[in-house]
Amino acid sequence: MYAQGRRAQRSAQTAGRPGPARGPRPGTLPPGPEALLSLQRAAGNAAVVRTHGPVVQRVAVTDPRSKQSVETDGLSPEQRVALATQLLRAKKTKELDRLRAAHPDERDSLSERALRTIMPRYRDVHAESEGDSESEDPNVFYRTLRPEELPLRNGLRPPIGNDVTKSAADHIRAGSRAKVKSSWVSFTRSLKTAAAWAAENESRIAKVRLPDGARVTEGRVYDTTDPEQLAAVFGNSGGSAENFAKASQEVVVKGGLDAEAVLRVFKAKYISPEQYEQHKAGSATDSDLYAVVRTRAKVTESKQKTAPKPIGIYSHQETELAAPKRKNREGTPENDERGARARVAF
Repeated sequence: MYAQGRRAQRSAQTAGRPGPARGPRPGTLPPGPEALLSLQRAAGNAAVVRTHGPVVQRVAVTDPRSKQSVETDGLSPEQRVALATQLLRAKKTKELDRLRAAHPDERDSLSERALRTIMPRYRDVHAESEGDSESEDPNVFYRTLRPEELPLRNGLRPPIGNDVTKSAADHIRAGSRAKVKSSWVSFTRSLKTAAAWAAENESRIAKVRLPDGARVTEGRVYDTTDPEQLAAVFGNSGGSAENFAKASQEVVVKGGLDAEAVLRVFKAKYISPEQYEQHKAGSATDSDLYAVVRTRAKVTESKQKTAPKPIGIYSHQETELAAPKRKNREGTPENDERGARARVAF
């Protein structure tokens, strides 16, 4: 009798309490939105719940290349990424925002993939590394010089005996290891990339401007920072060479450039962290110090990441009597295969 009374008392106390929200047993709900709606209601959600996928808006965005209005909902995801890349490159932020807002399911991936196309990175960023540097002028390039190159006198030309049948892809894949050189000359859009190569041997850097109309000549200039030109070089078989070209922001020019295209010559060398900070703060006293950069971290063969190194880029005056001037271009120092050293990079 006592036990029955206690059970009755407990039943009376708990009768007015709301029970825990219990969902339906697994397998008792139909698949799709109705299942989610039922679960939300079972959890005590008193609001009216509507479930739907991302809504794609019909928006027209101006393509910076063709200057034509493009209906983005008619493009494939890859085409939208290519359009976002062009908008980002042209700094059309409002148009890029409209494109992202029109495709909420691709909002983050559009910006991320476009950014990786323009400024590719294949390893984690070190805390002291600077970001990729790209020239604001698409026609300004840099090249790390070989010791025998005299750009202000002879221009920047491929070595004598080069093979004119080698493609731009062949040239990039082989690099300085090629026994028979190609007729292409490598440059980079990034001053920091050129400085990182030059500082290894305190080499010189040439700053050049592509002559007007040079890009119009089909097949003479390929800029790997442009996805379309990168695809024109490698097609679908780029592999590691394509990755290196993008990471180095490489530009290749058929036949090289004349001396008139050379703007300045610099010299690069490693500097102390104190010198780097002084120049960044505007308190450097060295008038020849043109700019400072800090390299990316490098991963060694033992998988250890090295700390970035500060580099100073100094104004450099070419010595007029460095080599005798010759009328025959094939006999110029930069084309003398016998005295040529291995190419540093760009």
